Amino acid sequence: MENIIHSFIHTKKLENLSLSTLKAYRADLSRFALYCKKYDFQMESGITQYLKHLEKTTSYRPNTKSRKLVTIKLFYNYLIDNKLSHHFPLPQVKIRKEKRLPKTLTSSEVRKLFSTVSIIPKSKPKIRDQIRDFAILNILISLGLRICEIRNLNVDDYNVKDGQLIIFGKNRKERILFLTNMQDKAMMKKYLATRLHYSPLPGETALFLNKYGQRLSIYGIENIYYKYRDASNINPKSTPHHLRHSFATELLNNGANLRDIQELLGHASITTTEIYVEVSSTRKRKVLSKFGIKKY
Repeated sequence: MENIIHSFIHTKKLENLSLSTLKAYRADLSRFALYCKKYDFQMESGITQYLKHLEKTTSYRPNTKSRKLVTIKLFYNYLIDNKLSHHFPLPQVKIRKEKRLPKTLTSSEVRKLFSTVSIIPKSKPKIRDQIRDFAILNILISLGLRICEIRNLNVDDYNVKDGQLIIFGKNRKERILFLTNMQDKAMMKKYLATRLHYSPLPGETALFLNKYGQRLSIYGIENIYYKYRDASNINPKSTPHHLRHSFATELLNNGANLRDIQELLGHASITTTEIYVEVSSTRKRKVLSKFGIKKY
């Protein structure tokens, strides 16, 4: 079974899926393999029993169960398509949907974070990194990008003249965004000049580099955020994704419509975007003051 799982993951790599998606597939199928080994199930019967197990277990949150269900179904289709198994009906599994509100940083926390990033260090390598880090965090909050989208950016994806960025989102879906603030553009221009100090390896096209002159990893971007998060004493449980949520919530607070926010975030469905209405306290106040029974 391990060889088949390995082949499945390799096939998915060819589809240009994100590293986080591939990692989730691998983890889900490893857990499935352990389940089959524990109860001595063959692969076909194991799939049937594992799906029933997912429906009943309380060990996972509903969203995690849903993701595992998708992974197993994809694996099942792979087995059938490649004639590695005969066709057999899958059990009907119902998993309750979980509604989780997006977590954001307050305006005060965002200011504290960027005040900390603005502190200029003394050594040249640290000054170089500070310029890069500022540019990365600035794009995260200014455009609401996912960290995998930051990682995937190439130098040619950014147009210095008009601030245009070509973003490749989930499943390589392309969208175009713009840095409209003059300070944001100046920061990117400063970073591009500094990028040369990372001594890019021959042929390296990545926009953001690590100290070895190679493409900065997702974990590298996360660590950059955590470093400044801890130094600024803001929410210790926050992640880079909090900046994306803060970006979307602020747009809604300032009057942007959901369709525009959906396009900016690269959401496939507006249902995903609608969750930000739940955390937009400013919008709620405006609606109550304008349309509430005691609006006068």
